Amino acid sequence: MLHLVPILGAVASRPTIPIFSHTGQVLSRAVTFQFALDPNVEQRTLLAKCAGARRFTVNHHLARVKANLDARSAERESLSEGGDPLEPSTPSLSWSAFSFINEFNAWKNGESVDSPVNEDGSRGLVWRHELPSDVFECASVDAARALENFAASRRGERSGAAVGFPRFQAKGKVTPSFRLRNRATPGRAPASQPVRFSDPSHLRLPKFGPVKVFGPTRKVRRMIDLGRFHVYSATLTQRAGRWIVSLTGVAAELHQAERSRSNRHAVPVGVDRGIISLCVVADANGAPFERFEGVTTLKQALQSLKAANRALARTTPGSKGRQRARARLAKTHRKVANTRRHLVHQASKTIVDRCQVLVIEDLNVAGMVKNRHLASSISDAAMGELSRQLLYKARWHGVEVRVADRWFPSSKTCSCCGVVRNDLDLSTRTYSCGVCGLVIDRDLNAAINLARWRPKESSAVTLLEPTRALLLSTA
Repeated sequence: MLHLVPILGAVASRPTIPIFSHTGQVLSRAVTFQFALDPNVEQRTLLAKCAGARRFTVNHHLARVKANLDARSAERESLSEGGDPLEPSTPSLSWSAFSFINEFNAWKNGESVDSPVNEDGSRGLVWRHELPSDVFECASVDAARALENFAASRRGERSGAAVGFPRFQAKGKVTPSFRLRNRATPGRAPASQPVRFSDPSHLRLPKFGPVKVFGPTRKVRRMIDLGRFHVYSATLTQRAGRWIVSLTGVAAELHQAERSRSNRHAVPVGVDRGIISLCVVADANGAPFERFEGVTTLKQALQSLKAANRALARTTPGSKGRQRARARLAKTHRKVANTRRHLVHQASKTIVDRCQVLVIEDLNVAGMVKNRHLASSISDAAMGELSRQLLYKARWHGVEVRVADRWFPSSKTCSCCGVVRNDLDLSTRTYSCGVCGLVIDRDLNAAINLARWRPKESSAVTLLEPTRALLLSTA
């Protein structure tokens, strides 16, 4: 099955030199195409080895940095006992991705003093040539980014919750994943790229050869052949026993006719996200526009999840039966997640196609989930995922998005007379106004109020593209 989702990190990793398509268009739209893989036995073994090599590389860098920090901290404490603190004699390590790559390449190739020594007297990792070199280098980059987040959080330069020292990655406790870069010059023939489609049903990867792909690939192959999509990297992840490949890159903007549809609803519409309904859409004139039923896949699968959890609890740790039980449980979770994601994609695409101006709320979903009575329902409602998809799809299609203030009382305000009802609780699903006598559905009333909302500073609130801060607050 094919999915199209935005990648936040791809924007920061784009080259400074713009990439152009064959028709002269700039490739500036960060996208990712995901496909399920069907590897053979040899390829499946190599996939597991690559995932293990990534864990090994990340742990190698974290161990070096932690040992260096501990040594400097111990020296600093011993030097400060007799008076003023002095600088430790142990030099600090560089946490840049470039230094990590160079250090690990020298270590695994036997060129460092502390390189491993094998039984035959050779130095370095004997299995390093069995895997693509990108696995080690991309893992080094990931370790550098994790440490940079830790350092930025410690300096107070990173927004959001505080980030501690990165955890060491253990087998069975982290998602098996690794990344392969597509080292190809933009504009070159697809046949010369390391990551490419060899035929409609096979994706060629370095060291792997052609790997069978599920689902239609015609759209992606045509975009690559026409130069409208350039692949930066391929990320392979194992989820619930199935390997997924994510082709990340930049694509050309959508056609102008798609970005400026004349049949879109010109009146601003408000999108109210809820638990009972996935979202209710209404325009500023008070007319109901669209209503999407709530996502209840988790509630429907609770019985299957309970049975799978009980079966897992009865197994012996480390046995093959436990592995099969974990696979059955993961398969049920994967089905729930895929169903939820599919419904949210349908709702967001329909709204963006039919509307010209959208107004959504800046909900604190992360804080709402902390309520143990509503955490399950809020997570199943996919509020953060819906806002994320609306933001990036609106930018692609040229739709204006306005984000209402988090404290705007959309549900408590009467859409007829404007009176605010402060005694409205979550259990009240019908809004009744004691002043004008209006009786209306709670979610519809909130959607109408959102559609009529106007920002005090339009330049600061009206968004034509998603910002990272907003996406983090609604994730």
